[in-house]
Amino acid sequence: MVSSRSFHSLESLSLADRVLFNQFSRGPNDVIPYQVVHHAFESIAAAHPDVTAVRHYDGTTITYRELNRRANVLANELRGRYGLRKGDRVVLVYSRCIEMVVFIFAVLKAGGQYVPLDGGIIPEETLGYDIADSNAPVVLCLPKFREKVLRSVPSERRDLVRVVDLDASSWLWKHGNNGHPGVIVKPEDGAYVIYTSGTTGRPKGVDVRHEGVTNTLLAEPSKLGIRVGKNVAQQLNVGFDMCAWEILGTMMNGGTLHIRGSGNDLWTDCLQRVDTVIATPSVVLKHMPRREDFPNIRTIAVGGEPCPLALAEQWAPYVKFWNVCGPTEISILNTAHLHKPGKTLSIGKPNPNTNVYILDEDENPVKIGEPGVMWAGGPGVSRGYLNLPELTAQRYKVDKFAKDGRMMFNTGDLARWLEDGSLEPLGRKDDQVKISGFRVELDGVSRAIEKCPGVVKGCALKIDDRLWGFYSAPAPIDQVQLKSVVGEGQPFYAVPTVWKYLPVIELTPNGKVDKRALRDIAAGTAETPPPLPLASIPTGMSTPPESSSASSIRTAVSPTSEGGFTLVDSRTFTVVDSQQRNIDLEKTAAFVEEETEKEEHEYELPSKKGFHGWRWIRHRGLNAYRKLFGIIFLSNLAVFVWMLWESRLSNFSLPLNHLATAVAANLLGAVLLRQDYVVNFIFWLCSRVPTSVPLAIRRHFARVYHNGGVHSGCAVSATVWWVIFTGAATGNFIAAQSRYSVNLLTLVLTYLVLLLLVMILVMAYPTIRAKMHDQFEWTHRFAGWSALALVWAHVIATAASMSAEPLGPALAKTPALYLVALTSLSVALPWMRLRRVKVVPEPLSKHAVRLHFDFCTPGPCTSRGVRITDRPMVEWHAFAAIPEPSGKGFSIVVSKAGDWTKRIIENPPTSLWTRGTPASGVLAVAPLFKKMVLVATGSGIGPCLPVLMERRVPARVVWSTKNPLKTYGQGVMDLIRKADPDALIWDTDERGRPDLVQLAYNVYKESGAECVAIISNGPTVNKFVYRMEARGIPAFGPIWDS
Repeated sequence: MVSSRSFHSLESLSLADRVLFNQFSRGPNDVIPYQVVHHAFESIAAAHPDVTAVRHYDGTTITYRELNRRANVLANELRGRYGLRKGDRVVLVYSRCIEMVVFIFAVLKAGGQYVPLDGGIIPEETLGYDIADSNAPVVLCLPKFREKVLRSVPSERRDLVRVVDLDASSWLWKHGNNGHPGVIVKPEDGAYVIYTSGTTGRPKGVDVRHEGVTNTLLAEPSKLGIRVGKNVAQQLNVGFDMCAWEILGTMMNGGTLHIRGSGNDLWTDCLQRVDTVIATPSVVLKHMPRREDFPNIRTIAVGGEPCPLALAEQWAPYVKFWNVCGPTEISILNTAHLHKPGKTLSIGKPNPNTNVYILDEDENPVKIGEPGVMWAGGPGVSRGYLNLPELTAQRYKVDKFAKDGRMMFNTGDLARWLEDGSLEPLGRKDDQVKISGFRVELDGVSRAIEKCPGVVKGCALKIDDRLWGFYSAPAPIDQVQLKSVVGEGQPFYAVPTVWKYLPVIELTPNGKVDKRALRDIAAGTAETPPPLPLASIPTGMSTPPESSSASSIRTAVSPTSEGGFTLVDSRTFTVVDSQQRNIDLEKTAAFVEEETEKEEHEYELPSKKGFHGWRWIRHRGLNAYRKLFGIIFLSNLAVFVWMLWESRLSNFSLPLNHLATAVAANLLGAVLLRQDYVVNFIFWLCSRVPTSVPLAIRRHFARVYHNGGVHSGCAVSATVWWVIFTGAATGNFIAAQSRYSVNLLTLVLTYLVLLLLVMILVMAYPTIRAKMHDQFEWTHRFAGWSALALVWAHVIATAASMSAEPLGPALAKTPALYLVALTSLSVALPWMRLRRVKVVPEPLSKHAVRLHFDFCTPGPCTSRGVRITDRPMVEWHAFAAIPEPSGKGFSIVVSKAGDWTKRIIENPPTSLWTRGTPASGVLAVAPLFKKMVLVATGSGIGPCLPVLMERRVPARVVWSTKNPLKTYGQGVMDLIRKADPDALIWDTDERGRPDLVQLAYNVYKESGAECVAIISNGPTVNKFVYRMEARGIPAFGPIWDS
């Protein structure tokens, strides 16, 4: 029944349009039996207690009676033990399981509002933000996500947030209070909060009410005919609102929810058990390619992205095929269209008790049939965005047409009314451009291109004031035909004037068309993808491909002889029939990267090995660096004990000449381990171990970059020896012993050297070095040089005072002299190669510059760093040397990370100083492994590039950085993609900071790599390496000790 009450504020419309506005804009006026979500569920549990509520893919089931009982138990626990109050939000961190449904209804019964998050794919930073933004006092999770949750809780909320982990075997289900919680919940109370993807910034929490959910899911068509005996698939990502449609829509109406597993076989098994499917078109295209394989399906509802007409035509003759539309803010959906074969594919009419308005930019109604922005009103409109009052006020307005006190919401979608009162989608408002002064909706043009027979995927873009039409197809299509088809549904100015045929159109990781790649192709800066061996696609059967990995991948679709579809991966030109189901090409733009989700579920991060204290000792307290330090120090201690034993007959008077030799030997060791040529030799030697040697041995050789432990051990030992020497010399001076004669000059020099050595050690202490790095550098350099000069003076003075021989022969018999000479040579050698070199700067962005040099060419797969500066006596900075593709010279990438780098980026130099030779870095150990994963943040990608470019060691890339293309340029992106087409490049501007450990582990398992290496800042490297090594995964990262 449609209400006879007229809308207000229609003065701008003609009388005829007012009549149609009142007729079209209002959905049927239906009575909703329940206004609170769990009340509808409880009525089903009371009437049908023994009906199966949920079936897990492993065969486990739960009845409505048991589900209701467990929900009561947990609700009472949340209120009693954890103090949950009515209106509190509870963050749920889980993956697909029966407990997921229990958690949801327990929170609702307790009077709370649940916040669903997929624990397998959500980054820790985003999880922490959602916990803080929702002000949740309780986080309910599965045990496997407990550690992730604990790490994610913001420090300022750790005393306020309780983390509760439960699974199917938890004791609570048997021993908890199963009485009804008795909390009075009202229709206007919050049911759940859905956090949007946050691709334009921080995630936005949409506050959805009980009344909105019940209005949508307890009335047709959104109810989808679900009742007792109906089977519904649960396959979408658990953190999105269409998953709420799957779960709540089934539980509130008495159906049985079938939870799918990961992988094509388990997914297909789930779909072959159900009669109702809620999905995106991409999911149906990929997982249900042959209708004949799913005779059980009776109802399909698709949404979240444009539905290809061919898909609707394929299924509509045999099932109820619904094409729906509606953002999260309108409580899942606001319109639905039951498609009939041969008819226009629209998004339908307003749902019951729902109003839809097509308005202009001034929020006034447009003429019926003209395009405008779609607004939605009625009880389904959510309460707004959490903690974003300005955005809420911008998108939510008082409904001036209904004047019932409710709000209306600006969906941002463009649409127009058709003659039958249904809505034709025209894309997004932010896709509007002007061509020759006319306003053009690019998404509408893209859809028109896809109507041309044979076109698989279409995209329209405005480039340099011209409208381009890109399309993928098995073969080029005559432009006359393309223009004719597009011109049938678009005005003359919206028909592309430039056409570009592509065998495939690249997609972003989220499954959207990679418009940046298309613009590069149009500009001639990117190659056109090679043609594919595709069969011809018949008219009306073209289907849009979707991306299959975390990187941009080109795919196309072709029908098989049996009527199904063949998926073609253009990276390998391998054709795989959909019946084999051994690849995963689904990517859902509006929902989730299903491949990533699959990986997360398949490659669950293993538990750390051993107990906490032992793990710290093994991987941090006694890491390779500290082991080397300990070996050096204990060796010196053994020598000292031997000296004491030898001096027992002389009243433990230590021989000063031996003490001096010990000091000089340790000083030489400390300096040599910072000498570029020595470091390069050590790396070269250790990396000669063949890959046929067991990994357990090679991973130890790979820790050669911990050689700084020898440097530190020798430096500390030299200082301790000097302290002992000072004490012994002071005693001899006071006692005036003739055996080891010490004069005043020698004693003064001794104390001066001691002062300098102690000063160097103090400034080198890690916490002091990190806070005062510039002062550490100055002290290390100038105090070190001064101490070396004073040691020379000390050696000469000591030889003169302790020997009756002439000075020359005395010095010749002094071992310390030769050791100090080698030390001096090692210190001087890099400075002997100090020179000013030419630089060719290549500005990449306001945040980075690439500097090109030609004074040397690093060897292959050496991963060496070069030191540069504009003030040789003040500061030096090391950067990874990236070989030039031409084979001569190298370049470095400088990103903004301090005053010096900022100055270089803002005023790129034409010349700089360098010294010594490029020195090996941590990635010089790459040849030790058969395959590895390279993880980088920001400019840390620089040291990875030499390994990638050499291609001697197969490597996968995980790179997290801010706006990679804009910051580092197309050249760097091309180098990465060329070496690793599947590189996982995470844009922190769009997606926030990721859980690097989880991402790296996924790629590590997927690729079969032997190890993981990371280049990042000190804290990130330390945390990453520890978390990997604690799980038994070989991991390497630079040591920040200089």
